[in-house]
Amino acid sequence: MTTVDEPAPAAPLAVPAEVPAGTSRPRALVVGAGIAGLAAATSLHRAGWRVTVCERAPARRTGGYFVRLAPEGVEAAERLGVDESLRSRLPADGIITGVDGRGRTTSRVDAALVEDGVSLALVRGDLEAALWAGLPDEVEVRFATAPTAVADDGTVVLDGAGTRWDLVVGADGVRSTVREMVFGPEAAFRHDFDHVVISAVLPRLPGRLVEGDYVVLVEPGRTAHLMAMAGHDPVVFFTYRADLAQAAGTDPAARPEEALRAVYGDFDGLMPEILDLVAEAGTTHADTVGQIQLRRWSSGRVVLLGDSAWCPTLYSGHGSALALAGGEALGRHLRVPDDPDDDGARLDVPAALAAWEAERRPGTRTARTAARRARHFFLPGNRVVTALRAVALRVASWPIASRLFGSGARTRDADVHRTVTASSGPAAGPRP
Repeated sequence: MTTVDEPAPAAPLAVPAEVPAGTSRPRALVVGAGIAGLAAATSLHRAGWRVTVCERAPARRTGGYFVRLAPEGVEAAERLGVDESLRSRLPADGIITGVDGRGRTTSRVDAALVEDGVSLALVRGDLEAALWAGLPDEVEVRFATAPTAVADDGTVVLDGAGTRWDLVVGADGVRSTVREMVFGPEAAFRHDFDHVVISAVLPRLPGRLVEGDYVVLVEPGRTAHLMAMAGHDPVVFFTYRADLAQAAGTDPAARPEEALRAVYGDFDGLMPEILDLVAEAGTTHADTVGQIQLRRWSSGRVVLLGDSAWCPTLYSGHGSALALAGGEALGRHLRVPDDPDDDGARLDVPAALAAWEAERRPGTRTARTAARRARHFFLPGNRVVTALRAVALRVASWPIASRLFGSGARTRDADVHRTVTASSGPAAGPRP
């Protein structure tokens, strides 16, 4: 990898043998250096392309919110050769503790109940760091650079100069500028949930939490997930309904800490300290929650990838996996012939993109549907749904339910795993 603002790695990766040295290779521009963009850049390079990545941010981003990399994503990471550096940050024998707005424990569920033995619990920065480390040296990365014009024939204006590329990959997220320029305004494709998500990486753990704890604070229309991860600063992300009375007059994008104080300021227990820590650390992400739904993901030589194209939202649990697998699959469908100058073997880019899209659509459709269903459990809208959610989690923690689910979950005394503050006390939670 070569960059404009950062030095290249000390040990560059060699060009694959299937790309003959000295041949003319098609050129691809990848817009966006997130999970989808980096996966596509590596995959396209291996498929015989000369790849340039442009990224609006001035430097690499680190940290980020909690993600669960589903099996499809783990398999894609293996094919890209970046899986060896990925390790789950939450212990399989941990406890997921539910807490209400008064700081009372409402449920304790063995983390094994939701584990499949393949998925990995990570922060977004883990995955991006692995992809950066695996990015081939020949891939050029240009930071602080974003297109000001894009046409479906592959013409892109960067830094005031227009260049025609053989392929343009829009991997610039749910607020994609590539999508705006080629496919139309975001409002035509965005389906809002009217929910807000705000995340932060905290400088230290609140209360008496210890490494491995996973706490979910839930009230109708308001949740917060706090993960005390191994070898990483604790991560918290908040989701709340945008139409809550407490949210009126607050702009989460412009003043996220103020919005959090307004929406969660009446919580007891852990929350006051969490809000203080967020104010100390600052937030890493703030946006509304919405899905992107497009009839097609490509136009001419321009293709959209990841959240730019399909955005299933965090409620699906598959966003990172779909981005990683989609980027990896792009190179497999766009492999450059051994003799790219042979007209009979020339790559048909639009046809290859159509085949790639046909392969990827079913999985994204399933993930979007799952997210629409899960959002009510993830962010219960009223006290009835909140109570039913707590009951379901308590039942799931019973030994007989654990055996029926085949999870191997174990019952634990409520005072064994310290996941509550001194004010709420370990005795406050019901025994599973």
